[in-house]
Amino acid sequence: MLTADASRRQRLRARVHEAHENLDGLIGALETARDYQRYLMGMAAFRLAAEAAIESCRFPSWLDAWQPISTRVALKEDLATLRLPCVVVPALAPPETDSGLLGMLYTLEGSALGARLIAKRAKALGYDEVFGATHLAVQTAAPENWRVFLDLLEAAPVFDLDEAGAAASRLFRNAYDAMILADHAGDKVHG
Repeated sequence: MLTADASRRQRLRARVHEAHENLDGLIGALETARDYQRYLMGMAAFRLAAEAAIESCRFPSWLDAWQPISTRVALKEDLATLRLPCVVVPALAPPETDSGLLGMLYTLEGSALGARLIAKRAKALGYDEVFGATHLAVQTAAPENWRVFLDLLEAAPVFDLDEAGAAASRLFRNAYDAMILADHAGDKVHG
């Protein structure tokens, strides 16, 4: 149970907990090359759409020129290296409010935490920063970006938890849907 003085991060984490757990369960332990390739196709589909939505909006001045980590180029390189198709998902709408932007950024930037674990699993399967897991190296190379974002989240002059939580949850659902599509595409690649 959250206390009244819970941070915005804690409140957002509570809002997306179920969606986050569902996505983690779908991704699984990544025990085989096929598991990792399915993950890569789904993550690429999701991140390409999500990053395009974020890049199409104007950032408020109070974000102090901070920018999220972009994995788009590295994901495309990883797909090409492993000769995997780029699964296409419907375009995502950019956030309509600053709180919505914060929720989307929370989801995208926070994924760098899980990417550290996934990078270790990928390495055990033979994928690393020069072969098939370049995007994970990019995503985990600047942990300070997450800490700066969290400071900006807490200091933001505008924050509506409902809007931020809805936007963050929507991104988790989009990632989940992209993983399902990648699973079907993976069956065709490996079938």
